[in-house]
Formats: sequence, structure tokens, C-alpha cells
Amino acid sequence: MAFGGKKENPIDIAAQQRAREQAEIEQEFLKGITTLRDLIAPSSLEIHGGYFRLGTKYCRTMYVYAYPRQIYTGWLSSIINIDEVIDISMFVYPVESQVILNNLRKKVTQLEASMNINAEKGKVRDPQVEAAIQDAEELRNQIQVGSERFFRYGLYVTMYADGLEELNFIQHKIETILGQQLVFSKVASSQQEQGMNSTFPQMSDQLQIRRNMNTGAISTS
Repeated sequence: MAFGGKKENPIDIAAQQRAREQAEIEQEFLKGITTLRDLIAPSSLEIHGGYFRLGTKYCRTMYVYAYPRQIYTGWLSSIINIDEVIDISMFVYPVESQVILNNLRKKVTQLEASMNINAEKGKVRDPQVEAAIQDAEELRNQIQVGSERFFRYGLYVTMYADGLEELNFIQHKIETILGQQLVFSKVASSQQEQGMNSTFPQMSDQLQIRRNMNTGAISTS
């Protein structure tokens, strides 16, 4: 008695072969189709330390690293409405309230200890320390009752120009507008590629330069 494996049906083998050939034809066809990425891609890209070139345009990305103690509604409108070609990206990351409460508790303890030490040494009371304690206590109370939440906030600006001189002018213009509101920015030196990607509409925060903000401050942006 002879034993052997079941032979495949010749019809099935032919069908599989036709399916493979059809898949290969479709793949070759798709390679020749112009995609959206092809349509919007620049003719060239050059990355430098303090700027990058996108086709014929000179570009530079900046990030905001410092904010004043209080910030007011519409503070960003001057940048949004500036008569220049720019892209602005904002990234908002919620932070667990308990983490913030623990940090605020430690901060208040440190500030109070510093104030007590200065008082024992006979030094004049520092109004900035007292204001910091008051702000921390007020924020802690608001978080505890749920009227405030805490976030990590990143703000990036990419500007575009026809030459380096114009690019420097636009940078100075933006820095001046922000500086008048005690909002300070820096060029993303040696991180221009990450800055470029962070301001493209792809929801990718590659710079990851963030500052703490509560609900009230976030809402002003």
C-alpha cells in the first residue's frame, strides 16, 4: 500500500499564480502614481545649524522658553497677525493633578524655609519669595477643588524668507513683539530639522521644549 501527500489541484495552483501576477502588476502600477506627498514635497532640503532651506526659501524655527508671571488674553495675536509668512505650532500635554500638588507642596516648604532662615539672619523680607508662596498656595487650592488643571505647553514658530538678511529681520521682529510682553524665545540651534518637523501639520513634537502652564494661562493662547 503506497502512502503519499495529497496532490494540489492544478486549477488551484494556476489561480494562485494568477493572483501573484496580479498583485505584482498592481504594485508596479502604484509606484507610478503621483501621491500627495510627491505633490507637496519641496524640490530640495538643506539643513544648517541656524536655519534650513526649503526649495528656494530660507527658513528658521524658534521656540519660546520663558513667560511672565501673568499672561493676558490675546498675547499671541500680534504674532498670528504678523505680516510675514510663518507657521506656529502649539503642543499641550495634560499633567496629573496629584503630581503637581506634590511638587507645589515641596516648593512651598522650600520657600517658607528660605524665608524663615533669612528672617533669623535679620535680612529684609523678599517680596518676590512671598509672592511665589502666595501664587503656589493659590494654585494648589484651585487644583484641589478642580477649578484649575496643569499642562506642559510647547510653542514653536517657523519663519520663511527669500534670503538670510530678510530671515534675520523677521526673527528680530518676532523677538521684539514677544519681548514686549516678557515672553522670550530662542532659535533652535542645531535642531532645525526637528523644529521644521514640529511646525509641519503632522502632530509631531520633535523639539519637546515645554513649560508649565495652568488652565488660565493656556486659555489666553
